[in-house]
Amino acid sequence: MANYELYKIFCKIVECKSISKAAEKLYVSQPAISLAVKQLESSLNVKLFFRTQRGVNLTTEGKLLYEYVKQGCNIIRAGEEKLKELDTLEAGEISVGASDMTLRFFLLPFIEKFRRDFPSLKIKITNSTTPETLQHLKEGQIDFGVISEPFDMDNSNFNFKPVKAVRDILIAGASFKHITELHAKNLPEFPFIMLERGTSTRVYIEKYLKENNAPVTPEIELATSDLIIEFIKRGMGVGFILEDFVINELENGTLHKIKLTPELKPRQFYIVTHAKLPITSAAKRLLEFNDIDVSDIIYNYNVFE
Repeated sequence: MANYELYKIFCKIVECKSISKAAEKLYVSQPAISLAVKQLESSLNVKLFFRTQRGVNLTTEGKLLYEYVKQGCNIIRAGEEKLKELDTLEAGEISVGASDMTLRFFLLPFIEKFRRDFPSLKIKITNSTTPETLQHLKEGQIDFGVISEPFDMDNSNFNFKPVKAVRDILIAGASFKHITELHAKNLPEFPFIMLERGTSTRVYIEKYLKENNAPVTPEIELATSDLIIEFIKRGMGVGFILEDFVINELENGTLHKIKLTPELKPRQFYIVTHAKLPITSAAKRLLEFNDIDVSDIIYNYNVFE
């Protein structure tokens, strides 16, 4: 098969109907263009052009070849243009994995501003738990993820960067308004509402309970933090929730914070990228748009160290 450059020259000559004009368009000498034509004709063992007073025309064999070659050249050119569009954020798609918490309290405001500046770029959000997000990233299904600690996986596959500190608090509704302070060891005395197993939040809370000898068995397990808030409002128990989730409820008094001894330590949201796969130009721009320096992402950070 002839070199692609020869076919590109062939197509340019057909478009210009002139060897000299094709040379000008391609910024090469006319003898170089003529030599390329001879090489292509020799490799295919056919005559592709014949000269006229106005330039060159295709032979029958040349017309047949051009019908096929022009499609390939156009497809390649279109691919190059699409890559340029991706680099300038004129087109393309970014795939991001995030949990309810990380999406709402970190990623969503940035995406909203990003879409206003780059409306042609599609952003696909995969809403999943931290373990699921890491698995999606490992399989190459997303460009990057926003996760919350703790996470326990073979971290050699990933790069991590902490981006926001958050705090979990113990909350209750009107049915438990008399409870304002509590020691962790007394938590098993109350009906408890928790997220389902398999989330980083559930792992985090259970680790805290175990460290403080408070073997809580939840009476109700729910899929989202929003549902936990609604159940607690209705007096069905107490539970841990990210403080950012309930700012309005704490201010209007529908929920109150129970001062817990010892308090839970703050934890972090992290940007996570694949350590062995390059991040796309569009995804890199989104992170940089959020003032996140991709080159500064911590390599193989272990949150349990």
